[in-house]
Amino acid sequence: MPSLYGAVKSKTGELLQESMDYCKGALQSVSRSFALTIPLVENNILGPIMVGYLEARILDTFEDDIGRREITLEERIHSMNLLMEVLESPSSLSAKEKAKTLVDSADEMVANPKYRDLVKNMESILTVHDSFDERTKECMVRWLKEMNFGMQKFLRQEVYSFEDLNEYCYYVAGTPSGFLTELIRTRSKNLSEENSSILRDNERDFGLFLQKVNIIRDYREDILDNEKIFWPGFLFEKHNLIPSDLLKPEHETQSMSMLDAMLDNACQHIEPVKEYLNAIPDEYAGFRAGAAVNFAMGVGTLETMRNNNEVFFGEKPVKITHEARDNILSDPLGFVSN
Repeated sequence: MPSLYGAVKSKTGELLQESMDYCKGALQSVSRSFALTIPLVENNILGPIMVGYLEARILDTFEDDIGRREITLEERIHSMNLLMEVLESPSSLSAKEKAKTLVDSADEMVANPKYRDLVKNMESILTVHDSFDERTKECMVRWLKEMNFGMQKFLRQEVYSFEDLNEYCYYVAGTPSGFLTELIRTRSKNLSEENSSILRDNERDFGLFLQKVNIIRDYREDILDNEKIFWPGFLFEKHNLIPSDLLKPEHETQSMSMLDAMLDNACQHIEPVKEYLNAIPDEYAGFRAGAAVNFAMGVGTLETMRNNNEVFFGEKPVKITHEARDNILSDPLGFVSN
């Protein structure tokens, strides 16, 4: 007679596999660039990285996705805090009730259908999350709390200086870098003290660099979509302009000057990121290669935007060529060593 425990264990394993399959599919849907490199990642960190990204994506969705009606600041903050309470103890009855509240709010709160589906399938993400060891779950939640704190801060605060921009980018992109780095540093068996220090000292630069590339590249799209702008306010004051003015041909000279300032600021992270990537131990060569792909594409995008008025006047955001992309994919680490 088969044991009841065995049947329960089998059913639990089946649910976990189904939930993991959902997470993999969701990743393909919500982030093509991330999905491009995730297959390279080593198995012992794959699950936490994938689920951590999806949970951060849900948090970011409640922060800035425009719903089918005007969502108040208080509603956004309430949903963000509710998500964090769920992640603190996802298998508890209280967490399940709070998760249901978030799921039920998705149709009204979330405009983007891909992100709406993500929120509605939160249970699958939580199932995988809850399967991790306690140390991993604590690490994930701690970094997401930091992200949540900073996102809420900048819901209330504008970016005025480059220092503000660094702080904002740390909260939305530096915290994931911190989480990834902590996974590597705590799980590696071959990481030297020197390289561990290099990873810790430069982990922010990796996230800040990638976020700044996005902020610069997506400027025109964000203006047209009435999104919040994160180019520092002092730049607009300096040229006596408002954000929408940069899309007007009569202000092209000022627009290009501001673009140079933003690109120069982003470029200061390039060398620290190279140090960071080269310090990742060989046992995580797959993760290093995936991170190098994202970095190299970011550098290529910056180079493509230099002296390029398409940032402000193009039909679509500036991208690297297919040829450049293929070259990066064929040898991402070669680019990092240059």
